[in-house]
Amino acid sequence: MITNRLPRLNTLLLVVVAVIGLGVLADGVVIVTHLQASRHSQAPSTTTAEMSAKQGGAHPCNHGFYVSQAAHAKKGGGYVKQIAHSDLGKNGNCSAPLPAPAPNTKSNTGEADD
Repeated sequence: MITNRLPRLNTLLLVVVAVIGLGVLADGVVIVTHLQASRHSQAPSTTTAEMSAKQGGAHPCNHGFYVSQAAHAKKGGGYVKQIAHSDLGKNGNCSAPLPAPAPNTKSNTGEADD
């Protein structure tokens, strides 16, 4: 009685192993193909120094420049929020200086800046 079921189990086991093997093989092919495609589509990498040299050391002139400058000024989160809500740099002109913090602007500690 057991000998009758053994060939069916072996065949079923062989089919399951074959399906798993094909899945693993297909996954490997997809990964290799993706890696080759990404390697061929990448432009030569340039370092930050090379990019600065090409741009003449200039920063991008946009709103993010002003927000970054406000954050680096270390005048508190309220000041950065004030600059982020402004229109500075949104027209592509970065000639305006950073404004002074508004009188009601709060620092990171919750105290009013003077």
